Amino acid sequence: MPQKVKKFRFPEWYLRWDFTRQWREKKCSHLHLIQVRETDATVCPECVKLGDSWPSLRLCLICGYVGCCDGSKNKHMKKHVEATGHPLVRSIDPGEAWIWCYADDAFIGSRSKQLDKPMR
Repeated sequence: MPQKVKKFRFPEWYLRWDFTRQWREKKCSHLHLIQVRETDATVCPECVKLGDSWPSLRLCLICGYVGCCDGSKNKHMKKHVEATGHPLVRSIDPGEAWIWCYADDAFIGSRSKQLDKPMR
């Protein structure tokens, strides 16, 4: 029986550096807009319709839309952000809960002091 391969997850400090080239967390002026924090979704519905795959999933924290990441072929979440103006998304990959603010180009860690409570 084949074993499930566990996907390596980079620490949030490394992701912040990779995304922004900054060690320190940047302030986000949009966190007050958060309406949705969780989802049960495990697929990008639009990629499923197209028969495509995706490397990672993101959740719109304003309306709850779920789409594939900017590193995917289809970039459904980025298209959603551009169409709606919703600036905040979070990773919903297993073991991740960081937030990206498109408007401020800010990476907000899941345990950031900017958040009311941790996003786990």
